[in-house]
Amino acid sequence: MHLMTISEAARRLGYKSRSQLYRLINDGYLHQHVHIQQHTGQRLVDIELLRQKLLCICQWRPGSVFLRRPR
Repeated sequence: MHLMTISEAARRLGYKSRSQLYRLINDGYLHQHVHIQQHTGQRLVDIELLRQKLLCICQWRPGSVFLRRPR
């Protein structure tokens, strides 16, 4: 399990901002991939499982973040 912040995950996945990930989390699509640190309350996501889940729930279209090369 590789945990990282939502901002780092958005950058790693190729999103321009983290707002799309926050929207999916708040709508309940990604709640099983979010882990909350006990002492800070910071939300972390498992990037490997998150990528697989996003491939299943997001719509494919030209220019998709899944078609871009990772940085």
